[in-house]
Amino acid sequence: MKNKRDLRKLIQTINERETDAYAELTGEYDFSDFVLTVDYVAHDVSRVSARMRVRVLFEAAKFPHDVFTPKSREIGARDFLVRSFDMRSGRYTVRASGVKGGRIFIDRPGQEMLESTAVVLGKTYIEVRFTAELPVRKGKVDSSSAAELLMESIPRVVLESLIFKNVDGDRLAEWIEAYEDADAVRAQLSSHNLVAFIADGSILPRKGADDPRPAEEKAHEFTAPDELAVTLDLPNRGHVRGLGIPAGITLLTGGRFHGKSTVLRALELGVYNHIPGDGRTYVITVSDAAGIHAETGRRIERVNLTPFFGSGGSGIDTANFSSENATATESIAANIMETLEIGSSLLLFDEDSLPADMIVRDARMQALIPKDDEPSATLIDILPVLRDEMNVSAIIALSGAGDYFDIADTVIAMKRYSPVAVTAKARKIAADKPSGRKKERPGDIGKCLTGRLPLEHSFEPDKTARSDAPKPSEKMCVQYGSDFIDISRVRQVVNPSQARAISRSLALVHRLIGSSGSLGDVVKKVINRIETVGLDTLSSRMMGDLAMFRAHELAAALNRMRKLKIK
Repeated sequence: MKNKRDLRKLIQTINERETDAYAELTGEYDFSDFVLTVDYVAHDVSRVSARMRVRVLFEAAKFPHDVFTPKSREIGARDFLVRSFDMRSGRYTVRASGVKGGRIFIDRPGQEMLESTAVVLGKTYIEVRFTAELPVRKGKVDSSSAAELLMESIPRVVLESLIFKNVDGDRLAEWIEAYEDADAVRAQLSSHNLVAFIADGSILPRKGADDPRPAEEKAHEFTAPDELAVTLDLPNRGHVRGLGIPAGITLLTGGRFHGKSTVLRALELGVYNHIPGDGRTYVITVSDAAGIHAETGRRIERVNLTPFFGSGGSGIDTANFSSENATATESIAANIMETLEIGSSLLLFDEDSLPADMIVRDARMQALIPKDDEPSATLIDILPVLRDEMNVSAIIALSGAGDYFDIADTVIAMKRYSPVAVTAKARKIAADKPSGRKKERPGDIGKCLTGRLPLEHSFEPDKTARSDAPKPSEKMCVQYGSDFIDISRVRQVVNPSQARAISRSLALVHRLIGSSGSLGDVVKKVINRIETVGLDTLSSRMMGDLAMFRAHELAAALNRMRKLKIK
């Protein structure tokens, strides 16, 4: 292995040469405290950053053993190290006059703490994967700036962010303990017959639609009503009181702008653990919770929608429903069935993303249009079946459908972002003022979940570029071959790194599908492979820009593939 003196000499020999000379730096260099690897240098370094890695031995980093054990603490620690490396990278940008480049980048996560490939652990080392803009002056290599970047800036970032004595130990402990405690909350939900928990003091509103950081108003601090308060015992924080949302059907109601959608969105993202200070650190839902949203225009491939639309009529095969441009109602029905196909114990709905005809057919409409003339089922009849026959809970945010008092197990009214338990009051209203609505039994949902069998050839990537191929501008886009899959409305994909990992997972689906059965089977095989081997199983290269996702998000991408064909 070469050492840092060899690297310095190489940098000097390529001074003022064409920038493709930077490729000569590819290789490993021993810096004593760490090993720097230059994995890849593009021909045009002004457009494509160089891929690099550093490895620090555990014996040199000297982190306490319990920082990385067990898995919950490990993921929290790795997330902290990514952010620490990123913060210090910004301090050591090369700023020479007339020089372009000189910056260090790492795939920085958002508010969620996701397992990623930016920082990984080997048996004896910590490895950080990052990119660097190699310095260019007038289109040529600038050795002076390159030496500053590679010989000074990177070593400083490494020593300040990856050596235990130089990191903020209190903040590191806060990160680790927050992740471990969040996992502990999720592990306790089932034993308390809960599907979600929101700790007192949580701040759920965000600064803005495009700013996921918490709002600063203390008036928005969340406090559970006594009737629904639960106290959990966490390994680090101790006793924590909060709102426990029981299994069953929960109606979240209240006036507009009082926080219904804000609570529902926080619960939707409660499948992930959040960083300390986010305001949602102890907003936790069961790990398989799924948000259901309308997606007008999405593709549907042979999904059994008879529970929602009956036999269809007019020549429509609802048992094998397909569409290249689904309506909002069709997309909701398909999203529910596809989610159940993968498996979920909690579905979340917000009236803002539900078509009106999916919410309820009230007594007056039933009297006007008989069931025989309107075979479509609405959620007010679907949700009790899911609860009673499939043990699937639901949380639905509605402001104007009092008929739901008849089916709800729990009713929570939001008032100025504060929850009020109103179940007893809602039941009394329902008893005193009957809606007159008749139950409309939907088709047998369970029997319609037989497991769709995808055709193997539909996963063959098309590498022929098409001029008419849509290229979504959204960051949440999955590319497979020359095809682009828009998953921007799959709202539990929260980071572009997840979308990149899902893109690479489609190739793994292609390799595994021949020996698999249903679409659900192959998705579970992919997730199991990743959990066993790690995210690196998705790429032959050491990439630092992939983040973990769930089976539900991978299945969502598969179901939206234009080429997907089901037997």
